[in-house]
Amino acid sequence: MLNTSPMPNVARRAIALAALAVAIIAAAVALDLPQPAQAQSDEQTGRIVARRLDDGRTEFGWQPSGGARVLPTGRFFPADVDHQRWLSSTPVEVDGEEIGRINARLTDDGRIEFAFTPTNGERILTDARYFPAAARPNRWLRSTEITISPPTDPFIAVSAGGGNSCAIRESGAIECWGWNDYGQTDAPAGSDFTAVSTAASYGCALRESGEIECWGRNIHGQTDAPAGRFSDIGTVSAGASHACAISESGEITCWGYNGDGQTSAPAGSFSAVSAGDRHTCAIAETFEIAAQSAQSAGEIECWGWNSDGQTDAPAGSDFSAVSAAGFHTCGLRVSGAIECWGRNDVGQTGAPAGPFSAVSASAKHACAISESGEITCWGWNTHRQTNAPAGSDFSAVNAGASHTCAIRESGEIACWGENNHGQLNAPTP
Repeated sequence: MLNTSPMPNVARRAIALAALAVAIIAAAVALDLPQPAQAQSDEQTGRIVARRLDDGRTEFGWQPSGGARVLPTGRFFPADVDHQRWLSSTPVEVDGEEIGRINARLTDDGRIEFAFTPTNGERILTDARYFPAAARPNRWLRSTEITISPPTDPFIAVSAGGGNSCAIRESGAIECWGWNDYGQTDAPAGSDFTAVSTAASYGCALRESGEIECWGRNIHGQTDAPAGRFSDIGTVSAGASHACAISESGEITCWGYNGDGQTSAPAGSFSAVSAGDRHTCAIAETFEIAAQSAQSAGEIECWGWNSDGQTDAPAGSDFSAVSAAGFHTCGLRVSGAIECWGRNDVGQTGAPAGPFSAVSASAKHACAISESGEITCWGWNTHRQTNAPAGSDFSAVNAGASHTCAIRESGEIACWGENNHGQLNAPTP
C-alpha cells in the first residue's frame, strides 16, 4: 500500500537530485486486461496504483474495485521534477467514459503524493497516498479506496404540464417525464436549449440559436412553431392549445388554436408573454420604469377569452412578471406584491402578502417564491398541489394542472401533487 511514513535519508537524497519542472511523459500502452469494471453512470470505487521503474520514473494507474487495472496514456512521474508542483495524467477511462485524472507531486520530504480529481469534481486525497522512494522496483503499491460519484448536471428550468413535466439541465439538454400518450415527453435531442414550456399534450422549447421547436399533439397547429429568431428574455410559453413567443425585436408571435382570439397578439414591444388555456397576457415594455428598477417592468396587456375577467389586468406599469392560467391570471409587481384576477371559485386569486420574487399560475392554483427562497401556494388543493415542501433554497417554481414542480439551488427538482402518470418522478441532477 502507498504509505504515509517519512522517506529514508538515503532515498530522500536520491530523489532530491530532481531538477527543474518536466512535463509528464506520455507513453501509449494498452490496458493490461480488456474488461473495465463499471460504466460511468454508476458510482465508481477504486484505488490509485503505482510502481517504481528501473529508469527511475514512477508509473501510476487506476485499479477499479473488482476490475482490471486502467493505465492512462500519460502516466509516468519523471525522476526529476519540481517539488510541490501537481502534475496530472491524461484522462482515466472506464468502459469508454472519462472518470477523472490522477495527480502526483514530489513533496519536500522526497515522497511522491498521489490524488484523484474526478471529472467535474474536486481533488480527492486519501489517507494512504504517498509512494516511498525506497520502494522495490516493479512492485505495484496501492492507495486506500476512493469513491467517485458520477458528474452531476443540475437543472436550471422546469415546467409542469398536465400529467407531465419537463426541465432543462445546465448542459442545455431537456428531459421530460410523466404522461406520454401524445409524445409530449419526447423532447428533441440537443444540448443548446435555454427555455422550455409544456402543456398537457405538447411542449415547446427555445434553442440558443433563437429557434423554437415543439413536439406532441398537434390538432390545432400548436406544435407548428414559426420560423425566425426569438428572444430568451420573454422565453416561450405553451398554453392549452396555443403557444406564444417574443421575437428579438420584442414583437409577440402566437400560433395554434385561435377560437377565442388568444393568438391575436397586439402590436408593440413586449418583455414577457404567458399563454393560458384560452387567453394570453404579456408585459409591454415601459422603459421609464425599467430604468428605475433592477428588473424589466411594464403594463400588462391580455387578450382572448374573458369569461371570468381573466384578461382584465389591473392598472399599473410596474409589473415584472405575468402568468396566465385557466380562468385567472397573476402578475408580480416590482415591489414583490402579487395580484391575481379572474375566476376565484377555489381561492386561486387570493394571493398572500409578499414580497415575492416569482409567480406561476395554473388551472386552479398558483405558487410563488418569497424573496427568502420559500414557496407559498394557494387555491385548489385536492391533490395536495399547494402543499409545497419546506425549505428556503428554491430558485424557480412552476404550477401544472394538478401538480407543481420547483428547482432548489442545488439543481434538484422537487414535485408535489397528483402523480397518476409519474409526473412527480423527476430525474436526479
